[in-house]
This record gives sequence, structure tokens and C-alpha cells, in this order.
Amino acid sequence: MIKKSILILVIALSTSILSFSQSVINSPYTRFGIGEINRNGFNNSKAMGGISTGLRKVNQINYMNPAAISSQDSMSFILDIGVNVISNELKTTEDQLTYNNGSFDHIAIAFPIKRWWYASISLNPYSKIGYNITQSEAHPYLTETETVKNYLGDGGINQFTISNSFKIGQHLSFGFNYNYLFGSIEQYNQTYISDVNSYSTVQYDKYTMNKSNLDLGVQYYTDIKDKYFVVAGVSYSTQVNFKAKNNTAELTTGNYINAGLSIIDYLALGGSIDTITSSVDENYEIEVPARYSVGFSGGIKNKLTVGFDFSYQDWSDVKTIDVTNNYTSDQTVNFGIEYIPNFYDLRSYLKKINYRAGAFYNNSYIQINDEQINNYGITFGLGFPIANQRTSINVSYTYGKRGNVDNGLIEETYSMIGLNLTLYDFWFIKRKFQ
Repeated sequence: MIKKSILILVIALSTSILSFSQSVINSPYTRFGIGEINRNGFNNSKAMGGISTGLRKVNQINYMNPAAISSQDSMSFILDIGVNVISNELKTTEDQLTYNNGSFDHIAIAFPIKRWWYASISLNPYSKIGYNITQSEAHPYLTETETVKNYLGDGGINQFTISNSFKIGQHLSFGFNYNYLFGSIEQYNQTYISDVNSYSTVQYDKYTMNKSNLDLGVQYYTDIKDKYFVVAGVSYSTQVNFKAKNNTAELTTGNYINAGLSIIDYLALGGSIDTITSSVDENYEIEVPARYSVGFSGGIKNKLTVGFDFSYQDWSDVKTIDVTNNYTSDQTVNFGIEYIPNFYDLRSYLKKINYRAGAFYNNSYIQINDEQINNYGITFGLGFPIANQRTSINVSYTYGKRGNVDNGLIEETYSMIGLNLTLYDFWFIKRKFQ
């Protein structure tokens, strides 16, 4: 029975979800600020180019605009679980590397409280940091010896969200998210020479932070001639002022690089360490600016959905990690489409599949050597209905590029496959017969 399956999954995942909530990533651009921020919603939205502000689906949890939570049936319960697999190819004018990683993406539930009041609870990564950058040059005094600088970062921020969504009349809904953000970021800046008997100097920083903020959203929706529909939405995320603690230290260690180890592996194995200086700042300031978004969708009921989003964030004056005038305004455009050949077909399963596609273009908040780092790509996806037609297995694929090889930068090409299971059931029906 689907109710028992849902309960078993919730209990099993709840006991261990925090240990998987930090996503693995390898991107040099996560070195800046709090890393790569998740702005694309769950896999259903990702397959449609990341649209969410004006997206309103009866069998999907769209926490990116909390007003959309009220779209589900008043007697239904939804559980959504997702994972991602990502492949990154990093390229400069001289080198090329490829990384493959998998990670937890989200777990969420949504349910009605009243006919006009709906709620959702979710846990997913908010930001991700993962980079390992090495620069080398000839030593000024020692022949056949190089001075090497290595920059390594790891960690991220998790987001626990409680959403409330309210229907106001027949065409308007309002919602808000209470988000609790928590996590830690570790950075290691290391200098050493390519001599097996040398030592490494390591500048270590660990930022531990937590804070709450709100997302507000509104959607207006209406039908046209009982066949077509239109949705317009706006959303606003308040600024986050993290209460952070910065543990910093300057260390000397053995030259673990020549042993084929990273600093994290070396410390885990109990390698020799001498602490030169250490300090703790209990009031370190880390900010994430307010975000504004507007979106539209429309089409034919149970057949065609076309949507568009635009969002804006001004990072130019924020206080964050490693502030070196590398931040500017962030602007994103998303476009998506979903097509169902025949939602009610009883013979051909292929005609009931949800076919999705989209594209996105982001002028990111990162600016290096006076060049703004752009991130753009295309998306595809399939929704495979099972059981009651609204329960589904969804697959998304994203192919994107970030940065370029000009001006000493790094070009990142990435492919991401997302998989999520959406379990949809009616839990609140009073049965007349046992």
C-alpha cells in the first residue's frame, strides 16, 4: 500500500539524511562567496530550464514559489525524493580534467491543512563548495624546483524549509517559506616547494554558520474557455545575514603533496602539524542579498505548458567570504516547456509520458579580471506516470557551460542527470465501507 511505503521511506531517510545533505561538487567558481547556490528547484523544474516562479502543477512540490504549494488536491499527500549525478570537465589553455560525483538532492512532503491552506516541509542543499586549484612557477633561487600554491575548499549550506500556502478566492494564492540555513565551509590555502624534504605552509579557515530567512510568493491563475490556462507569479527572498564563526589558523605540515595526499587526507591520517597562529572570530559577517523573481506559464490543460522566469540579485555591496571586488549583480533567464501527447490515453503508455525541455542563461554574481562569469545551458527530461497517474518517476538532464579559457580563466562544461520519485496519494477520504 502506498501509504505504508511513504511512511517507511520518510522514517528511513529521516534518520540519515543529514549525513548526505552536503552535495559533492568540483568547480573552481565555488571558491567565491558561499559557493554555488541552488536556484533550480526539484528535477521537474530543472528539466524545464529551471522555471518555477510561474509554474503551478497539481502533482509537484514547487517550494521556489511557496504560492504554488496550494495547487495540489485538498485530499492529497505528496512525497518527493531526488538524487543527482554530475560530470564536470575543467579546461584551461594548457590542461583538462574530468570529475564525476553523485549527491543527495532533496526530500520533501506536501499536504493540505484546510481546503484553503496547504503546507510543505523539505530539506535540500542551499549552496555547495568544492574546488581544488593548483598554480606553480619556477623557484627564484632553487634550480629545477617549483613553488606551488594550492587552494582547496569543501562544504556547503543546507536548507530546511517549512512552506505555507493559502488560496485567496478562486484565482489567487499567497505563500511564504520559513528557511533555516545551516552548515560549514572549510578553506585551505597552501604553499610548498616541489622537494620531498620540504614543508608546507597552510592557511586554514573554517566558517560555521546558521540563519533563517523568508521567501514570499504570489500567483494569479485562471482558465480560458475551460481548455487553456494562464499563471503569473512573483517571488521575493529576504536578505540573509549569517551568524557565522570563523576559526582560522596558520599551520606548517609535512609535504603531503609528494605523497599523493590532499591536506584533508593528511590531517585525517594524523600527519605532523605545527600551529603557528590560531584565532576565533565569533561575529564574522556573511551576507546573501535579497532576490526578486517574476514568472509566467500558460498552455493547454493536461497537454502543453510553456513558461518563462526572470530573477535578479545585487551582490555588489555584500559582506562575504574573500571579498575582493569580485561580485556584481546576478541575473537569470529561464525558459521551459512540457508536452503530454494524451494524458487520458488507455492504450499507449508513450502518449502519457511528460516530455520536458528548456534553457537558461545566467550572468552570475562572480566577476574575475573585469569579466563576468556566465553560466548557460539546455535541459531535457521525462516524467513517467505510474500507479494513480499522478505518481511519477522523473528524469532530468542538464548540459551547461560556465566561464571560458580567456584571460587566464577556466572553462567548465558539465552534465547533470537528476532522478526523483514523486509519490502522490489521497489520504484524507472518509471511507463509507471498511
